[in-house]
This record gives sequence, C-alpha cells and structure tokens, in this order.
Amino acid sequence: MVTNYCASMLREELRMKNEQPDVEKLSVLQRDAAAGTARAQRLLALRYARGRGIERDQAAALLWMRRAAEQGLALAQRDLALWYWDGTGVEVNRDIALPLMRAAAAQGDPIALAKLRHWGAGHTA
Repeated sequence: MVTNYCASMLREELRMKNEQPDVEKLSVLQRDAAAGTARAQRLLALRYARGRGIERDQAAALLWMRRAAEQGLALAQRDLALWYWDGTGVEVNRDIALPLMRAAAAQGDPIALAKLRHWGAGHTA
C-alpha cells in the first residue's frame, strides 16, 4: 500500500519531470540543499543526474544523493541503491546497494520493498 507520504513524493517526482526548469526554483533548491534539507538535496541530485536546468554532472548528483540518503530520506536511499545496483554513474556495488534499499524498505517505501523481492533479497533491516 502506498502511504500518503510516498504518494505525495511520487506526485512531486512526476511534476518535476514535466515542469520546465526555472532558474529561481533551482537557486532555492540549491540554497535549501546547502542548508541541509534532505528533500532538496535529493531533488538537486536528480536535476544534476538528468541535466534539468543545470549542466549534467554525475559526481555532483552522487554527492547530493549521498547527503540526502545519509540523513535517512527513504527516497534518496532507494535512488542511490538503484544507482549502485545498476551502475548508473557509479561502479556497480551491490554491497552498498542492498543496505540502502533495505533502509528505504524499512521506512515503508513500496518501491524499495518490491525491488528487494525482485532482487530476491527479502526485507531484513
């Protein structure tokens, strides 16, 4: 079951994919990310990874996604786990991917739970 929190974050991701990049929004996102807001760090990482309104930079994407994941943001943990599992911008490292995905699943992230089942890894924190 998708929680209200997860549903809200999924809507935000869809909105971000469809909106035109805005310099003002980007500067606010950068400011909030630098101030330590995990949600802003994740969104900034996604912009760097996709080159949305900013030059594509996988190293910067990885830095910001790690910061958000380290703060315990489930969506960042899941995204970072997927990057390490698939080798997206990083070397494949499933020893890093599995604990991150399990951490996201432990917070109830439905996609993380499904990925763990798909990977045959179960859900053990």
